[in-house]
Amino acid sequence: MQREYKKHGFFSFVPSHTDSRKKRELWCLKHGESEINCVCRVLEESRKEIKTKGGVEKVVLNGLIADYSAKIPFISWEERAQLVTDTVVQIENAYVKRWKGLATLYIDKKARVRVIDKDIDFPGWAELMKPKKRTIGEIVVCGGAFDVILEGDVVSVSRSEKEGGMILDDGTGAVFLKLREKGEGFLFGTPVKARGNVVPSGKSGYVFIADKVKVKDAMIEEIKSFLSRYT
Repeated sequence: MQREYKKHGFFSFVPSHTDSRKKRELWCLKHGESEINCVCRVLEESRKEIKTKGGVEKVVLNGLIADYSAKIPFISWEERAQLVTDTVVQIENAYVKRWKGLATLYIDKKARVRVIDKDIDFPGWAELMKPKKRTIGEIVVCGGAFDVILEGDVVSVSRSEKEGGMILDDGTGAVFLKLREKGEGFLFGTPVKARGNVVPSGKSGYVFIADKVKVKDAMIEEIKSFLSRYT
């Protein structure tokens, strides 16, 4: 079952197998899927001029889109006036591929994009920019996730400077937690809350590349500080 948007933001539950044209939520789009139809808000967009193999110059758009369920990157092979920051659009006949490990919505010349009426009851830009809290189990089923919050316990700490990470377990699954910027590690059993991207990795299963990591319990932080002075 999935939710389908109706006019003014109301939605109803419909069987996902009944009609390939039904609108999809963004939270579990997977690499290789096609004929994707969705309603979303453009959070960021930028243009880049490239030269094709045939020597033809063209403009490619890329950025972020979001609905109430998630946000993901997009790439448009056509310069489209509808894809403007903070505009709600309906995208039809797009497809999904991984780009830098992340599921990305590709909008080619066969896709259709139209602006939705401004009076639609749709989450605003500021709300959609916030990361969504997810479980590791559902992220693994979906093949990764962009800008999410995970909470769990550190169950293994790597001593390898090359790996420089930890295993994070939330009870539904485990991922290799790697800090984007090198910093102080965490003790075994430390409950943490982290924000970042989860990407598939052939060696580690899934890697959670975190921008921000903090200890959930202030007492744990105090114990960690104490141990660091006397061990």
